[in-house]
Amino acid sequence: MTSISEDFTAEHRFCDDAFIRIEQLTHQGDWDAARSAAGAFIGVTEAHLRREEERLFPALEAAAPMANGPTGVMRAEHAQMRELFAAIDASLTAQDTESLGDALDTLLLLMQQHNAKEESVLYPLADRVIVDTHVVD
Repeated sequence: MTSISEDFTAEHRFCDDAFIRIEQLTHQGDWDAARSAAGAFIGVTEAHLRREEERLFPALEAAAPMANGPTGVMRAEHAQMRELFAAIDASLTAQDTESLGDALDTLLLLMQQHNAKEESVLYPLADRVIVDTHVVD
């Protein structure tokens, strides 16, 4: 059985790989495939965000009430990501290379900072305080 940190960090890497695929296809000029890759990326990333918001964060907040501040920040960043998902989708539909590049760059930076905080602070805290790890499965 893996730890919470290992499990959720692995999901981050999976989402990262899906994100890279969008960039690759965009650079190749394959808009249809890039749109499909974006749909796949958004789908797996949304599933990860929902798993955090619906399972991990509530379990962490119940076990360590001081986590409410950091989880609130993470939820706000999730909302920012969702806005960028919409911008990416719109840019792909319009085949607007400039706005797509801006949205992808902004999302990449946000995800890198967000994931670093979760992986260095939130997940290790969850490993320490959540006794019943089945609540986040």
